Formats: sequence, C-alpha cells, structure tokens
Amino acid sequence: MATADRVLAVLGLFSMERPEWTVEAAARALNLSQSTAYQYFRSLIEARLLVAFKPGRYVIGPAIIELDRQIRRLDPLIGGAAPAVDTLRASVQTEGMILLCRVYGSTVMCVEQQALRQPGFDVSYERGRPMPLIRGAASKAILAHLQPRFLRRYYGENTQQIADAKLGTTWQAFQSALRSFRRAGVCVTEGELDAGFMGISGPVFGPDDEILGSIGLVLRAAEVYGRHGLREQMIEQVRQAGRDVSLALQANAAERAAGPVRPVAPAPPPPPRAPQVVAKQAKTGRPATAKKRGKPAAKKVPEKPPKPVARRKNSTAFPK
Repeated sequence: MATADRVLAVLGLFSMERPEWTVEAAARALNLSQSTAYQYFRSLIEARLLVAFKPGRYVIGPAIIELDRQIRRLDPLIGGAAPAVDTLRASVQTEGMILLCRVYGSTVMCVEQQALRQPGFDVSYERGRPMPLIRGAASKAILAHLQPRFLRRYYGENTQQIADAKLGTTWQAFQSALRSFRRAGVCVTEGELDAGFMGISGPVFGPDDEILGSIGLVLRAAEVYGRHGLREQMIEQVRQAGRDVSLALQANAAERAAGPVRPVAPAPPPPPRAPQVVAKQAKTGRPATAKKRGKPAAKKVPEKPPKPVARRKNSTAFPK
C-alpha cells in the first residue's frame, strides 16, 4: 500500500460511531508502528484535516468544512439539479423532502436535502450519511442502472441481504427485479426505511450516460393516498426531474469541453499619414499620396552604331 493510501486510511478511521482517535489506537488498528502513525497524524494536522480536541486525542478538522462549502457551491450534480429542485419545490403542494443522492462506492449518499412546507419529520436519508444500495427508492433507482459486472459481484457479496430486501433469492430473480425498475423509469417504495412514508425517485445520468445518482421525494403515504391522483402526479414529476437533471449535466459538460469563447481582436488602425500629404490634401481638397522615396532611375544612354571595318590593301581574304 502506498504512503498516501495509508495516510487516507488514518482519516478513514474517524466515523460517527468513533469520532475520536489517539495515535496509539490508530497504529494498532492499521498495524502501523507508532513512529509511522505519528508522521501520518502530523501530516493530517498540518493540512487541518485533523485537530487535537484533548491532549493526545484527535477529531476531524475544519478543512472538511471548507471542502464541504466548495461541494455545496461548485459540485456539478448539485448545480445541475438546482432548476429541477426549484420546479419540484414549486409544484409539490404537500409536506415532504426533496432528496438528491449520488453513488458513493457500494453505498448511496444524499448530497442535497430540501424541505417542502416545513415538514414535522426527519428521514433516514440524511445529508452525508451513507445508505445501502438495496433500501429505499433513492438507492434502488441507482442500483437498477449500475454496471452488470458490479451487480454480479455485489450480489455474490450480499446474497442474504438482497433476499431480505425482497429483491430475489437468485441472481436471475435479482436481475428481473432491477429490470422492472428500469422499465418504470422511477422507483416507488413505502415504509422501507421510515414507517408511514413513501419514497419516489428517478435516476440521474452523467454526461457519459453512466448512472450518477437519483432525485426524488419523501412524502407521507397517508397524505398521498388521501388525495386522488396525487401519487401518479408525483411519479411523473419525479420522472421528469430525473430527465431534466441528466440533460442539464450533459449540456454543462459540452459547454465546458468547448472552452471559453475567445474575443476577436480588432483590426489595427491605419498608419498615420505624412504631414506633407495631409497639408496637400487640405489645400486641394483631393486625396493625395506621398511620393515614394528611393534611388533615382538610371538614365538610358543611346547605343552607338558599330564602326565599319576598313579593308586592307593587297589582302587575300577577299579575292577579286
């Protein structure tokens, strides 16, 4: 394992279940020498990823908050989904939650959560909390579109959990359940994570048409069933929201690939005229041209006629 991987492994020890660590405990957990563990802790402290909370005990540092702020403001998924989230907020006239989730390794993580009409309840899909791929509409909408190679491995590692989630007791049955989600275009669940609540989520695809995440709603099931046609209306709105976010991500990627538009440089101004040319034009009212300076042309000298050849006396060159 590379040094960078070992340093990140130290950071990965900190969790909700165990938020504080000592250097000695981290060294034992990762099978490192204490001197090496001290070096890794020092690097993380200098990067402000860890801070000392009590003597010898460390917690996650403020650099994580700075990175989280960048994600909230600059993450392409959150930015691309903003118009669709606003549309859902305006159109859904009931209590609920809007969830925007993304793939997070072999789990799903909520990256954006917005309340509708100030609901008096909390949901399990808390922002930043990893959730299983086989529980809840937000996760299943993603699971159905993952690569077959990953799904095959995931099924082999979680066969019993998949059967408990009623997604099939065989690989073929598991595939059939996922096909039904893909055909529907959305996933609807009820009471899988929070009793009395309904989840409706649609897939979100990235610029390369790979599954990236999901967008959806969590609503009170009793209220949905108590209003005629509300369930079908919410399903269609969530389906359209997934399409809109996917198109927005593709358009943003194409715009970034094209690069910024470079302005065309203006043509250079003409060179200034000579003063004598300007004065002549002002006097005559006609455009004048400056005389070209250069060497004077050489004078032509007329050619002289050839001299006649004189005959010699008693010459034998021309016989009489």
